Amino acid sequence: MERATILGLYAQGLFPMDEQGSPPPAELPWWVADPRTIFELDDASRAALRRRVRRSLAAREDWQLRISNAFDQVVAHCAQPRSPEDGVWLTPRMHRLYRLLHASGHAHTFEVWVDGELAAGLIAVMLGRAAMLESMWHRVPHAGNVLVSRTLDALAEGGAVLCDIQTATEHTLRLGAVQISRAEYEARLRAALDG
Repeated sequence: MERATILGLYAQGLFPMDEQGSPPPAELPWWVADPRTIFELDDASRAALRRRVRRSLAAREDWQLRISNAFDQVVAHCAQPRSPEDGVWLTPRMHRLYRLLHASGHAHTFEVWVDGELAAGLIAVMLGRAAMLESMWHRVPHAGNVLVSRTLDALAEGGAVLCDIQTATEHTLRLGAVQISRAEYEARLRAALDG
């Protein structure tokens, strides 16, 4: 699949998700979610998140946020099932898609490092002023919460106005993620791409 086609599908509000072990279709499957889940990037929402994860933020003083320092390593970790019962949607061809977007400056990893070692990472596809957070992994307690908070701060400081995480989990809702209709999401995505 061509990079322009991939970015065009993201710009329409679609996101890719593969399934390991199933016969691959000619192209990756692309999906929509309704409702769509986002993190708000305004100052008040990010301050509320920092309050929710204050124990995580205080757990260590030497958390370091780095961007795309270990891109392939983060993607490889995100591709591992969290338990034996979990499926894998981040297949080798998804990894190739992210590498293609990374080479053109559209995909990055946000990473938390502790004592010189990778503690957590997430994959983000960037398009205009929109960030699509695709997958996250952590190996150190508290590092995932710190990563979300620091990533949202970095996105806001970089001018992003939309942070999409596609679908909700109990954990992301506890962190302050909100669900909006597909129509509202698509309107906000258009504004983020036009701005």
